[in-house]
Amino acid sequence: MSDTDSLLCAPAGWRASRIRFVTDAARAVVALRAPELAPRTFVVLDAGAARAHPALREAAGPAAIELAGGERGKDFATLELLLRELVRRGVTRDARVVAIGGGAHCDLVGLAASLCLRGVELVLVPSTLLAMVDASVGGKTAIDLPEGKNLVGSFWPASEVLVDVGLAATPSEPEFRAGLAELAKVAIGIDAALFAACERDAAALLARDAAPLAAAVRAAVAAKLRIVTADPLERGERRLLNLGHTLGHALEARSGYAMPHGLAVAQGLHHVLGLAVELALLSSADGARCAALLDALGLPAGPLPPPAELLDFVARDKKLDAAGLTVVLPTAPGSSRLVKLSPRAFLRMA
Repeated sequence: MSDTDSLLCAPAGWRASRIRFVTDAARAVVALRAPELAPRTFVVLDAGAARAHPALREAAGPAAIELAGGERGKDFATLELLLRELVRRGVTRDARVVAIGGGAHCDLVGLAASLCLRGVELVLVPSTLLAMVDASVGGKTAIDLPEGKNLVGSFWPASEVLVDVGLAATPSEPEFRAGLAELAKVAIGIDAALFAACERDAAALLARDAAPLAAAVRAAVAAKLRIVTADPLERGERRLLNLGHTLGHALEARSGYAMPHGLAVAQGLHHVLGLAVELALLSSADGARCAALLDALGLPAGPLPPPAELLDFVARDKKLDAAGLTVVLPTAPGSSRLVKLSPRAFLRMA
């Protein structure tokens, strides 16, 4: 694909998003701030992205609204701060809010855009691997509560997402591996071809080799868009994209959101692999193969807290209803299904 190529997510009756792959995100941001667009363009910059990518800070311009970023900033206080700042700066219904940053930043700014004046245009420029393959694609926005992850949110797709895979190779090692966990989620749960590619290129991906990383990101984004297009409001197949997230979100909330999202999801993936084998939904051989991929991507299984310490968080999961907790369990590399379990059964509690 060239800089002008795009992937389209345009479900019938829903707001369309254009995913555009670019080779210079900073140049693309400057174009978003062209003089004729500047009066209605509000740039919101993640301070972590600005430190990691000075060119993005310069491109955002001196008037950018800078937020600390990170999961601990996904709260009501930061949401209010941003909304009030937009209003003070004269935001109007025809405005465009441009979010530059990681996954948590995209979630927060997306929610602000959906609420401000009952909704203004949103553009996302993800600066991390996790944000590229997860938070920026599909229109989910949210903030966290002490009681649980992403419990306040909306569906508000960006009009455009600008993906520069070159940005993914530069964050810290834990941040990069967190993004690999989201790639692994798509590979294990919904895309057998991506699983095979990740198996083949695991060492290169972990080493941040440009070509296999770019190919994996494109494949993961395309796979997610196929599902989101068919089920934009997560009433059916889109729930498969929650693979690994039920336990992952509980781990994050228990840690006070100190545990990185992707690394928590990796532990969630290991958990559901074991659970699926126990329930005879996944063969032992396939379970071992999926676990081996996680290990090869630098995402080994680690010790978990006692289940009793996670139960309250799991019991408040967004996927719980009167019939039980909707859990995503893998059935083969590249395939998964939805299963109803009680929170206690999910945590393997007697």
